[in-house]
Amino acid sequence: MTSEAGKIMRLRNQIAQMQASTVGQIAEVQRKYKELQQQLRADAAAKEAAIAAREAEVAARVAEQSIKYDEL
Repeated sequence: MTSEAGKIMRLRNQIAQMQASTVGQIAEVQRKYKELQQQLRADAAAKEAAIAAREAEVAARVAEQSIKYDEL
């Protein structure tokens, strides 16, 4: 193998390693993206549940006050 051919082989190996590394990095980013999406969905659901609970409390207080007012 000539020096030129050896250099070409090394460059091809470097390219293959860089491509493999890039593929691995992309896979990691995609995994983290999905993880963050799931966390955001869970956070949104928790906030919606808290809002619904507060709305139910307010509705109960309004109903209670309405009954007290009607009794006056």
